[in-house]
Amino acid sequence: MKKMLKIVCALLLAVWLIPMEGVQAASFKDVSKDNTLITEIDYLVEKGIINGYPNNLFKPNTYVTRAQVAVMLTRALGLQTTNVKDPKYQDVPTTHPYYKEIAAVQNTGIFDSAQKFNPNAPLSRGDMAIVLQRAFKLKGSETSYFTDVSAKTRGYKEISAISSNNITRGYDDGSFKPNLPLTRAHFSAFLARALTLSNPNLLKDKAYDYTYSHYSLKDKKHYTLKYKYSHYDDKNDVWAISDLNSNKVFNSELLFSDGDVFGQGVARDYDLFYDLAFELPLRIGVIQHEDDGGIISGVRLTVKATDGTVRAGGVDYNNVIVLEEKSVNSDGVSTYYFVDGIGLVKELYNDVVVYELLERTAK
Repeated sequence: MKKMLKIVCALLLAVWLIPMEGVQAASFKDVSKDNTLITEIDYLVEKGIINGYPNNLFKPNTYVTRAQVAVMLTRALGLQTTNVKDPKYQDVPTTHPYYKEIAAVQNTGIFDSAQKFNPNAPLSRGDMAIVLQRAFKLKGSETSYFTDVSAKTRGYKEISAISSNNITRGYDDGSFKPNLPLTRAHFSAFLARALTLSNPNLLKDKAYDYTYSHYSLKDKKHYTLKYKYSHYDDKNDVWAISDLNSNKVFNSELLFSDGDVFGQGVARDYDLFYDLAFELPLRIGVIQHEDDGGIISGVRLTVKATDGTVRAGGVDYNNVIVLEEKSVNSDGVSTYYFVDGIGLVKELYNDVVVYELLERTAK
């Protein structure tokens, strides 16, 4: 009976992990389109790292097991599974269906050597931080701001590292809950974020003048805008903007970045905050929720890709940051396309192109 139970468990694990052509999180009956983790789940499905169950189920709230994590990390990192060294786990014989993957993650140092691996046990949130920090060699602050995480907590440094990289921000009450078993949805989110981590320079390059095609939603007119770097105001790069056809002068653009935060605004006397602002580094998924407090409350910012592509001004750009902005006060959706070292190359409002970089000219 026990042997049969093991076979059934192995088959279920296989069904979940084998990629199926064309599956997306949006097609799962138990993952709604409004789910805040759908971007991350979609990403892993599209990469063939994770898969759903029969009948279009994902079971997002089911606990993820240590064996499942081993398989996903092996696929995500492209680990070698031939000629692996036996980790000598008592509960993972060479006949185990995922012996090679478990051996691969142990050989790489992601999981510790021990008498047992406990392949069917759930992974805790604290252990998740440890394996992700090791897998992706994450660096960051060793200071934790979670109310239930201290220097005595197992995985203290690793929890601090994934928090510093915006892979997790914990719960609304300020806790991290390191001993809580991790769900499939949450591990999918953390893994996808670690895989897509990016710390780009989103500022315009001051060594160039920029020319944009601009369609104004306000007056329904088309402009060709020249951006010239003007000066640094002790906080922002200030860019002067004028229309090449009418010589109409627009309000200057303010760009701020200190490596931890990026902000974009317009120089107006009554501006008290940036029109677009978010923390760095970036990773896919929701980075600002509309329920969050602060001066830009009521807005949801979602990074749709950190390795996207876009065509602007006849140029094909790769490794594009694709950022989606939604407001509770509007039905419109703004989509921004940023390129490392260049800045904004394209912006859409719904399906309308409102900004497109035409050319950059060296000064």
